[in-house]
Amino acid sequence: MKRILSMFVAGLATLLPVYISIWLIVWLFNMVDNILKPLLEPIIGCAVPGLGFIIIITLIVLLGFISTNYLGHRILGWWENIMQNIPLLGKVYGTIKRITDSLFSSNKSAFRQVALLEFPRPGIYSLGFITNDEFPYINKDTYSIFIPTTPNPTSGWFVVLPREDVTILDISVDQGMEIIISAGMVSNGKSTPSCKGD
Repeated sequence: MKRILSMFVAGLATLLPVYISIWLIVWLFNMVDNILKPLLEPIIGCAVPGLGFIIIITLIVLLGFISTNYLGHRILGWWENIMQNIPLLGKVYGTIKRITDSLFSSNKSAFRQVALLEFPRPGIYSLGFITNDEFPYINKDTYSIFIPTTPNPTSGWFVVLPREDVTILDISVDQGMEIIISAGMVSNGKSTPSCKGD
């Protein structure tokens, strides 16, 4: 009986990621299709299931192609310059862009190290990323740290802590991000602290 139960659990663990992935794709497909269907039907003259989703994917790929060539890079740079010069919107746009660049960049250069700290109160630990080795407005040794939320790491908290209150973990930024997105379910068990404060 125990063997059957363990096989059932193993099968469930194999099936769930596939099921959830397919469910998310179908949900996204339906959402985009429902938004674009009323806009496209009058133009085309008939309903084409999945057309809105195909158009969105095509536009994203096209935008990616444009952003990776020289002329497109210059145009996007010009557009970003306009966006960042708009009061208030520029600040929001710049912040979101830096965060998304950090999340999707291959080198994760904006996130330097993974840190463990007591947040939001003593006795409760949170995982964060060191974004700067100092904070110029405080006259002491500090770390600037971004603490992402789970499972959506694009939002979170920014904190500045004394170095002695921060433990640097001996894991990569990618591993830290996996732990945060999975709410701690993905961990190789080798996340040992390397130093405290430094």
